Amino acid sequence: MSAQADPLAGLDEVAWEWLVHAYGSAKDVPPNLRALRSQDARVRRDALTGLNSSVTHQGSRYSASAPVARFVVELALTPDALDRENLLGFLCTLAVGLDDERLPAGVPVSEWRYGAACLEAERDSLAARAAERADHEMRPWPERELWIRNPFSGLTPSPDTVAAYDAVRDGLPRLVRFLASPRSVERARVAYLVGMFPESAAETVPLLVDRLDVEADEHALTSALVAHGLIAVPSETLDRVARFLDDERPLVRWGAATALARASATGSEPPSRPTIGTLVESTVLEDVPDLRIHDGWIGSCAAKSLASIRRWLTTDDIRDLADRLPLTSSSFNCDQLLDTVLSAAFPVTGPGATARLDHLTPVQRHVLHAVLPIWELNDSWLSEVPRVLARHGLTGTRTEIEAALATR
Repeated sequence: MSAQADPLAGLDEVAWEWLVHAYGSAKDVPPNLRALRSQDARVRRDALTGLNSSVTHQGSRYSASAPVARFVVELALTPDALDRENLLGFLCTLAVGLDDERLPAGVPVSEWRYGAACLEAERDSLAARAAERADHEMRPWPERELWIRNPFSGLTPSPDTVAAYDAVRDGLPRLVRFLASPRSVERARVAYLVGMFPESAAETVPLLVDRLDVEADEHALTSALVAHGLIAVPSETLDRVARFLDDERPLVRWGAATALARASATGSEPPSRPTIGTLVESTVLEDVPDLRIHDGWIGSCAAKSLASIRRWLTTDDIRDLADRLPLTSSSFNCDQLLDTVLSAAFPVTGPGATARLDHLTPVQRHVLHAVLPIWELNDSWLSEVPRVLARHGLTGTRTEIEAALATR
């Protein structure tokens, strides 16, 4: 029997000291990567937390992110991998940053590649500016050299962003083996990861289709449904996914409706009434922290999906959504639902357009009546309600809105 290959082979050959993450030089990365092989669960957890906060800080990617991604792929693939589901989740972050920002529209990889190419063309001028700033601030030589060698830090999308994305994509043909893992959480994580790579759809959509026919676990099935909607041809999603709207499990129905809404938003087929109804019901589902999709914020993701198909929402749909505002599971979900309701009820046109409080339609009055109790409960300088209202042309104070609603 041959010895297992070392997943960290070549780790010390990388010039980590000249790569960067969110906190400067990436010379502290190798110890954290090695710690991911520790037998101590706390050591592994702390190492992954450290890597997550540095090489994918707030969703950003850096010059150290792509090399880290390549090693994490190898770690996840080892037969005796520890915490493989967490490694697969980390690979998703390495590839796309904050994954909740990728839903429901998917990964705009063409835009990323174009933006990265534009920045690559400016590499020399960006490096010169970095040198000038370092000289002005009298930075010591190592730090000055680090800035010059890493001119894209803090910029996105950048060559660093695309390099990290491609490092994970390169490992995808081997990672998809976990779609058949005996552990449902691994199947769920890799199914969701597959949905982040539309350029690989020809190879991966058939694998997702196979899972739709046999998957029993609700998290893994939901992940496969959402991923299918992200990367498959819209007509194929409509044909294959609609049957899951009748599933007895609310989470699976939400996953199907999410995929179907994505197909309608990118295709030409209007969403079915069951699709819209399922998403409306899902806006008040409890969060599912163990689900990787949208960080488990089911309600806010449902609201975002409804926003993507808002041109097909009826006035009754808008009223129903407004009435659900106080029923949402968190202020975060409430803010997202409020944004969706307002986008449907107050379609602002043109820059700086404002909504006329003296010409409110019946559905607009209904929505504002539903907003006032939410505003009253969260009426502090931290409240998102005024900012959400302002985005939709409603710049009046609460007193002014109350007065407008009191006037027939």
